[in-house]
This record gives sequence, C-alpha cells and structure tokens, in this order.
Amino acid sequence: MCNCQSNKKEWIVPDFITVDMGDVCIECERDTSFGSGYFVNRLPADRMVEDDDGNETGQRIGYLCTECSQIPCDRCGEGIYIDEDVTCFDLYGDEKGEFDDGAYRVHEHCLTKEEKKKFDEVYADEQFEISEHINLADDPRFKHLQG
Repeated sequence: MCNCQSNKKEWIVPDFITVDMGDVCIECERDTSFGSGYFVNRLPADRMVEDDDGNETGQRIGYLCTECSQIPCDRCGEGIYIDEDVTCFDLYGDEKGEFDDGAYRVHEHCLTKEEKKKFDEVYADEQFEISEHINLADDPRFKHLQG
C-alpha cells in the first residue's frame, strides 16, 4: 500500500463535447437529409471545434454537403467536387511531384494544352460516347417486367 499523498493540485479536464449533427452539414449546417437535394452526394465526416483561443473544445460528427466537401483548385481557386480533380500524379505518375507552375490539384478545364493532351492519352480508354439511345422496352429478355 502506498503512503503517497496526492498533490493538492487537481487535474483540470476541459469539457470536450462530441456533437452528432445528424443530417445537418457539419460546416454550413445545411440540411442533407433525404429529399433535401443534398442527400446523394453528402460525405460522412467529422471536424474539431475550437474556441477563440484555438483550443479544441469538441468535435462535430455527421456529414459534409456537396459544396463544403469541395477541394480548391490550385489554379483558379474554385471548388472541385470530390473525384473530379486532376493531379500531377494522375498524368505523370512518379515522374513529377507537381505541375510546372507548382499546382498539384486542378480542374480538368484548368489544364494547359500540353497537360490536356497528356490527360487525353492517359484516360483515352475510359472515355466513350454513346452514339444512339437504345430502348430496351420491347426486348424479349425483359418480357417478364412488361405489364
């Protein structure tokens, strides 16, 4: 058994609060619930909340709406939707760490002519065009679905 006396100084534990924001965006507080128009593209997310002195006082958990989840383009500054950005790595792999102007993440329409040419070469197999609309309503394979 220890005969140690505890210090008179008590540990001060700040109130750290976790708030579940539900269907409200954790940044702009826009409704992301079903039927709001923001449900499909919302992303699960969390963020720390700080007081005026920069001390973390809590955390918000929930979702980010489409607009708050955008990443800024290094060239034009406009937001890029998730998975619609082009990075130097996408075009050149490990050859280059950044584009010639120092940009890393950009819109497809912000690529230079040379970068756009490289983009078209790299992603040529993934791009396709549908030449005509095909109506499968009368297709015998789907006869069981016809009423």
